[in-house]
Amino acid sequence: MKKALPGGREISCINPYEVDFSVHEIFSADLSAHGIALPADGTILDVGANIGLFSLWLREKCPQTRILAYEPMPGVFAALTENMGRMQPAGEAYALALGAKPGTATFDYFPGLTAMSSSHPDVAERIADGIRAIMAGASKSADVRDLVEATGAGERATDAAYMEDLFRRERVTVAVDTVSGQLEKHGIDRADLLKVDTEGAELDVLAGIAEADWPKISQLMVEVHLGDDVLNQLAADFQARGYAVSIDRHPLADGGAAVSQIFAVRRGANA
Repeated sequence: MKKALPGGREISCINPYEVDFSVHEIFSADLSAHGIALPADGTILDVGANIGLFSLWLREKCPQTRILAYEPMPGVFAALTENMGRMQPAGEAYALALGAKPGTATFDYFPGLTAMSSSHPDVAERIADGIRAIMAGASKSADVRDLVEATGAGERATDAAYMEDLFRRERVTVAVDTVSGQLEKHGIDRADLLKVDTEGAELDVLAGIAEADWPKISQLMVEVHLGDDVLNQLAADFQARGYAVSIDRHPLADGGAAVSQIFAVRRGANA
């Protein structure tokens, strides 16, 4: 399926309404407010890339940067591959989940809400509750409420059959590698940014970074779905490793799903 982004560029997607919400989240981001500097010709890992909207946004900011995007859900990966291939220069797409160790993992895949797919079913259920609340008008964000109205999601929230299909899940088993495994495989000795958006698997992804590889990672932005205790522990861990840290709330948090974003910049990396 095709969808036109603001400005007219056409991309491949699974659900156009997901694109509307994700574009709002991604394209309005100001990473510089959190000290994140985007390199013109560095290397960025996009873990949990979905259809690649963040990578597409990165390509506009970083015209020559090498972008490696990871997405394990087969249907979504097909769209990601097409979108990464349309970039100039092209990005790299890999059909992998990243985790604590190589192997396999079983995901709950949501065809109607692909970005919610997770190897942690409890996290997926909490996100689903937050989305249901947002669709019912509970968001405190006027922008999000406007999006709900513009997409017609609010009207559909009272349609039981539609909601059941929207939150239908399938079980999918996928291949897993580690961040360190990918750094070695692709000959990467410096990652200018590691972005992690994995719906509850963030600790698994970070556990897959060998101690010797942490100094190679200049900046991180990690979506945290595991509550404030984990968020605060991650902040302390990043600070102990030499990163300056800032924290923000994800738009879903306004609807009841506890989702935060943590930004970490190695001290001196952007001097």
